[in-house]
Amino acid sequence: MNFIWFTLFIIPVLGQSLTFEKLNSNTESSFRGLGVLSKKIAWVSGTGGTVLKTNDGGDTWENVSVPNAKDVDFRDIEVFGKNTALVMGISSPARFYKTKNGGKTWSLVYINEHKDIFFDGMSFWSKKNGIAFSDPVDGKHYLIKTNDGGESWQKIPSAGIPEKLEIEYGFAASGTGIPVTGYKIAWLGMGGLKSRVFKSVNGGIDWTATETPLVHGGESTGIYSLAFRNKNVGVAVGGDYTNQNISNTMIYTEDGGSTWHLPENKIDEYRECVTYLYGNIFIAVGPSGVDISHDNGKNWSIENRKINDLTAIAFSKNSRTGFAVGKKGAIFKVVNY
Repeated sequence: MNFIWFTLFIIPVLGQSLTFEKLNSNTESSFRGLGVLSKKIAWVSGTGGTVLKTNDGGDTWENVSVPNAKDVDFRDIEVFGKNTALVMGISSPARFYKTKNGGKTWSLVYINEHKDIFFDGMSFWSKKNGIAFSDPVDGKHYLIKTNDGGESWQKIPSAGIPEKLEIEYGFAASGTGIPVTGYKIAWLGMGGLKSRVFKSVNGGIDWTATETPLVHGGESTGIYSLAFRNKNVGVAVGGDYTNQNISNTMIYTEDGGSTWHLPENKIDEYRECVTYLYGNIFIAVGPSGVDISHDNGKNWSIENRKINDLTAIAFSKNSRTGFAVGKKGAIFKVVNY
């Protein structure tokens, strides 16, 4: 195994609540997959089949990339424990790999060679039960599920999934377009002609669709990421990756996604990922920087404009310590004081 030692650059932002410690990843791979298990344990994944992990809070990182997978872009990763993780490759042939020994070896657990396949994200209710979604295949929305921790996957029947609009896709910006909560609740963010949110309360078998006021109308406009505080309170962000300065890129819900609203004070910029921190705090990241809401998404303010090109951010549960990743090997340790 190759160990990577990082040089830390603390970037303080006076009067604001987050600090970012920049880590030198020694790679030009771009990261979009991020799994934070605790303050000490985190995994990242990205282009070139690259996977890195830390067991000491980011002081050192181990390169545990999947062998013979340099052609795979791993845009999502699920971490089940110190030694167990699952990575999601996005496009045909889409490949999922799992390790149970800290990345020493990887097993191919899923492959799909359909020409239309393009996976956008996955989430797990538990160590056993999970779900993943792709862009439409043969004109229908495409979801798969697992009941054994990703060892095997089954296609979810199309009968319970809303019909695809003429132009409608998901986005694989950060793997966070399909959050879950409880035992069976899931949401799914879409874009295109409409920015719709799908919701399931029975483990992904049946879904309802709700239109939202988030920007829509083009092939690259829509919802890129969602995060929920609980079964009722959530935030979605997105926009258009081809237009960084665009209006109505943030929305919030207080009723589990039945209705969605634009914030009173918003940041009109494209955002790739949103995450819940604690209390009423949500954090969003994108190419231009970091934004924060202290009231469950109703009002937003600029948090940081010195940190650019972030694609994902996540915090460990019940902790104010997390990580953020981005393009060209960017990894940051993020601490909320």
